[in-house]
Amino acid sequence: MMKTHNLFVSCIESRVQDQGSLYARFHIGTFFRGQALTFGNSIRRALLSEMPGFLMTDVRIQGATHEFAVLPDVEETVLEILLNLKKTVFVPRIPKNQKFETFQGFGFLKNNGPGKVRAADIRLPETVQCVSPEVHIATLTSGAELSLRFNLQFRNFSQLEKREGTFKSKTVAQAKTEDGNVQDTTNELPTLEKNSLFFQQLQKKRNSKDQLFLDTVPMPVQKVNYVIKSLNAKNGSEYIILEIWTDGSLYPQESVEFALRNLTDLFFQFANISKKSN
Repeated sequence: MMKTHNLFVSCIESRVQDQGSLYARFHIGTFFRGQALTFGNSIRRALLSEMPGFLMTDVRIQGATHEFAVLPDVEETVLEILLNLKKTVFVPRIPKNQKFETFQGFGFLKNNGPGKVRAADIRLPETVQCVSPEVHIATLTSGAELSLRFNLQFRNFSQLEKREGTFKSKTVAQAKTEDGNVQDTTNELPTLEKNSLFFQQLQKKRNSKDQLFLDTVPMPVQKVNYVIKSLNAKNGSEYIILEIWTDGSLYPQESVEFALRNLTDLFFQFANISKKSN
């Protein structure tokens, strides 16, 4: 097996973008020819889909029974209000040396017109802070009242993986028959777990008519680009230019560290399985 020498992960540029979003550019290497593409695809997927963060799972707006409703004396429709709420960014309000693993609570908003409603008007638990207070939510005319409550959760991908999965699945060891052969279970239908996120959301939708449902996966990383560059044409070494945009709740440097840890843990688990099977 070839070992890669002179490994580096360098932050070349970082800046604050419009509306509090964060940008950073990294150089990552050194890779042999072909390895950079594998690494780039993996870390991009991990950055976009496996980052921890806050999200609004559902909202109750007084006077609205569905997302296409119109509130009296409010310029925005309910759908526009929901889209504006999704733009708000929340972060934990805890000491830097303390880990923030899980959270589930509520945020409240109640304003009377005339005037504009912004994210700064939202009342939050003590352990949560809004870092996008200027986000516009609604415009109220004279006599208007906007009252809403939303469910706020902190999701951590690594924690979700530690729980029982959404579907029951058999490992290779469990699928072996008595004669030692591996049983083909690819055609078996998965069983839905009652404690799974999908099951809980389905039950909520059945039991509530005035709950307006939003996201189920946090996406603090908004955009990821990478380009593969040649480092040394003689030995075929390469490096990656990685660009990351976040919503401001997570520093790009933190997202890279988190993604690398997740990928390392994932591949390490499979390496252990292969050792045990041999």
